Amino acid sequence: MNLIRRWLSESISIALALLFAVLAMQAPAFTREYAAALLQVAQDARRDIEQRKASARQFYGIKAAGDEQFVVALQSFEPSNAETLALSLQRTQALQGAYDRIAGAAPLLRPVVAARDAFEDEHGYKATILRTLVGTYSTQLDFSFAAAAYGFVGLLTGSLLAQLVLSTFRALGRRLTRRRRGRMDVPAAQRHPRT
Repeated sequence: MNLIRRWLSESISIALALLFAVLAMQAPAFTREYAAALLQVAQDARRDIEQRKASARQFYGIKAAGDEQFVVALQSFEPSNAETLALSLQRTQALQGAYDRIAGAAPLLRPVVAARDAFEDEHGYKATILRTLVGTYSTQLDFSFAAAAYGFVGLLTGSLLAQLVLSTFRALGRRLTRRRRGRMDVPAAQRHPRT
């Protein structure tokens, strides 16, 4: 029985450590795809903005060069269109800023920067990109230094978690064994007193 317990606990430790290592190794590849998606959406939105500005310039003869000045100039002709253009500009700047922060970080810190940036999403601009990426992401085998470092940290974390889970189950098992022994030591008359 002890052999089976030892084998089971070691198997759980190895399985959890490997699972966490593989999951943690995905962080750099996932971050790379997330950054690429941010850049693509930001560039597409920027092209749309430029087309809308060109159309408004042609139709209303607006000469303003900067984005903010253009929105102010468009406000006098079409307030609702100016408002949606301002929101598009804000979204594009937020997505481009997120990409710039991730790309500007050291390769080892990019997953941390991306995670922090994704959670600091006041307007929900990045949430749809993140949801789409989570739904379409395929596990990758990456041999970069960053992936190895994250894999090692995941291995240690999984191993620690396995030890915590196993020690909790061992403590519960010992407590249950003591209770059973305590009940068996009490005579039957004391266990079920007659009224």
